[in-house]
Amino acid sequence: MQQPRDWTIGTHHAWLEPPDALWMKVRGPTSLEDAILILELYRELGRRGPLFVVTDLTEATAVDLKARDHVSWNLQLEWFRSTIYIGAGLLQRAVASSMGFLHSITGKPALIQHFVTTEAEARAIIAHERSLLDKCH
Repeated sequence: MQQPRDWTIGTHHAWLEPPDALWMKVRGPTSLEDAILILELYRELGRRGPLFVVTDLTEATAVDLKARDHVSWNLQLEWFRSTIYIGAGLLQRAVASSMGFLHSITGKPALIQHFVTTEAEARAIIAHERSLLDKCH
């Protein structure tokens, strides 16, 4: 069995659960430098195949505006199956939804987003979406 890989980006922690789930625990603020490294991680892993990205925002605070813009303009949808946010507050949901809206008005398809309160809910979504993928193949 392949061992999970781990990354530390600023105060944030990410780990890969094979075959295709990237988990990220966001702690505190996210700077432009953090966003650049996170996007590089998405790119590196997403090139191997689309990912489920689960981001735990329960300890997150602010996201630098330049960081948000960098991710929004440089994100490639082919890197993702879907994104799942754990513990997103109203403002965080609005930001994530606005990024999806921005993609739609620029002609890019929107990223599938889910908002949940627990890790168990996130895992259930991944299991359900994998079962749908299995039915398609």
